[in-house]
Order: sequence, then structure tokens, then C-alpha cells
Amino acid sequence: MTREVRRRIIRPATPEERDRHQRIREQIKREFPELQQWARQAAAEQKDRIAIGTVLSAEETNVLDAVDEYAATHALHSRSAVVREALAKLLGIHIARQ
Repeated sequence: MTREVRRRIIRPATPEERDRHQRIREQIKREFPELQQWARQAAAEQKDRIAIGTVLSAEETNVLDAVDEYAATHALHSRSAVVREALAKLLGIHIARQ
């Protein structure tokens, strides 16, 4: 797999960008306590599981297609099951199928 290295363009933010970024930071700061409470409650309900969140761009939908195809051809019930099996193989450990 090739990896493209790009040079970042560093410049000062425009006044409009600074204002927008400040508004976003303030919104996150206001919403953070509610988000913390929700996360703690969700974690308490799922003590025996660890969540792994993945965000893919529109250009990466082929990854999901490949995961779905693998699940279908290997009798795995979900994308999570595919990830568990892939990680088990990668790490050389046994994880029981669920």
C-alpha cells in the first residue's frame, strides 16, 4: 500500500474562520456535560463490551462493501463480527465467534 505524503499549508486563520471555530468550541463546551452523562450511561449498560467507532468517507465505501461481502461469505452476522475476526487473525489470538 502506498502512502502519499502531502505538505500542509500553514497560514493564519481569517477573522471569519476564527469566529466560526470559536462558535464551534463554545457549542462543544455547552454540550460536553450532556455528552459525558450519555457516554457514562451507555458504558454502564455495556460493561462487557468495548466500542470502537469508525468513520469512513464517501470514497471509502468500497471498504464497507468488502466487509459486507466477507461477512456474507464467511457466515458472520455483522460488521463487528468481521472486525473481531480480522483482529483475532492479525493479533494471532483466538476470539470465539458470537
